[in-house]
Amino acid sequence: MDVNENESKKIAIAVITYYPSWYQGKLRSLKQTDKIRGNLAIEFFRKASQLGYRLIVADGKSSKSFLKAINLIPDIIIFKGRSSKRSVRKRQIIKKASKLPGVKIIIITEPEKISIIDNIPLLVKTILNNQADIDIPKREENFFKKTYSDYQYQSEIEGNKLYNEILRTNGLFKDNDDLDLFFGPRVFLNHPKIVSLFTKKFHLKINKKAYLDSYFDIEDYSANQFFAIVLALKKKLRIKSVEIPFSYPKIQKDNEEKGSKKVFEEKRKFQKISILVELLYFLSSFKKMKI
Repeated sequence: MDVNENESKKIAIAVITYYPSWYQGKLRSLKQTDKIRGNLAIEFFRKASQLGYRLIVADGKSSKSFLKAINLIPDIIIFKGRSSKRSVRKRQIIKKASKLPGVKIIIITEPEKISIIDNIPLLVKTILNNQADIDIPKREENFFKKTYSDYQYQSEIEGNKLYNEILRTNGLFKDNDDLDLFFGPRVFLNHPKIVSLFTKKFHLKINKKAYLDSYFDIEDYSANQFFAIVLALKKKLRIKSVEIPFSYPKIQKDNEEKGSKKVFEEKRKFQKISILVELLYFLSSFKKMKI
């Protein structure tokens, strides 16, 4: 199923970029993460632009060469992010995307996830048909296991299982099938009450002796992608899990398995722990928050 030209203009893809070490020319080493991910982002933007989707990008000090390259892509809105923190820039682009004339659906994703573009028709179908307010993409198991590194696959399988179980234990989620929350993309209706969940700034009221502020930062992972969904569940909005045949880019897998494996293994471990710990603190703050 394709999205026709009129419908594609109703969809805004909002992303943040940060590739300070990107350079023109051929890849010199599998260890050069910025070059690899920047190349994928450029391919993502070109493909999305060709299909007529609205593109909004908040950049966090990428190289001049990278910015020059993406400025050549038609119909892309690029601006300087106000902060180095991911969540701050995401709030910025979501707000800007929500104000674009004619935009009905907003997609937030990492620009390296090129396969998402092929699956947009599936991801927006239920929202366009007024069957959902928010769609959470779910990676089809075979593609997930085959195209991701083993350590990332295991980490995110475990993270999803625990996150969903915590939500069920707290009465927020009742479906038997887990939401693939550790897969970053979110697709949602451009409506003020829904947009506000993804742009809300969170302040957790915790015991001053707790170690949360010392080790974790909710602006890194949880604020837009996770807490927004928790609030949506609490408000009983219509959330759908949409399975897609998503493929992780091979060059990115090679970078994370052969180029900088140790760095990414530690990153995945920390991500899982921090996201789960932040959820527990967030749920404990519910009674004190104005939701």
